[in-house]
Amino acid sequence: MGAPARTIPVLPARVPSRRTVPHRRPATRRRPGSRQHSGLRLIGRSAHAVTHFPESGLVRTAATGRRWIFVIGALLLAIVAINVVTVSYGAMASKLETQIESIERQNAILKSSQTAALAMPRVQAQAEAEGMYLPEPDAIHYRSFQNSDYAAAAERLAAGG
Repeated sequence: MGAPARTIPVLPARVPSRRTVPHRRPATRRRPGSRQHSGLRLIGRSAHAVTHFPESGLVRTAATGRRWIFVIGALLLAIVAINVVTVSYGAMASKLETQIESIERQNAILKSSQTAALAMPRVQAQAEAEGMYLPEPDAIHYRSFQNSDYAAAAERLAAGG
């Protein structure tokens, strides 16, 4: 017969201790090509490019060669040209402002001459020269008319006089 059957020892059942476990939200699955991951990769690549740009061959040859002098000269000429254009616009604006002030002064002079031409003493003197006069207040009489008066006046006008 064979060897006696082996028995596996059974451990006594343990009662787990009670402890409070904080409630956690279930984890969300992230896709491999998610936006956050690509953004981090983009930031890493751009940071790498910026840090290694001064050491690139293009920058070294430009900085050590004579071309660099021409690049800086061209940039300085562009800055000077922008300043000249800005100053010329300022000069045009001040010239326009001077013209506006001149026209406003001329307008004020014309208004004062118009006021003098239409002044009451001058108008009264011209009326007296034409034979008109200002009546006394009690010499003014207001008249009232009736509808039949209007019809009679219309007939007279139609008759020619």
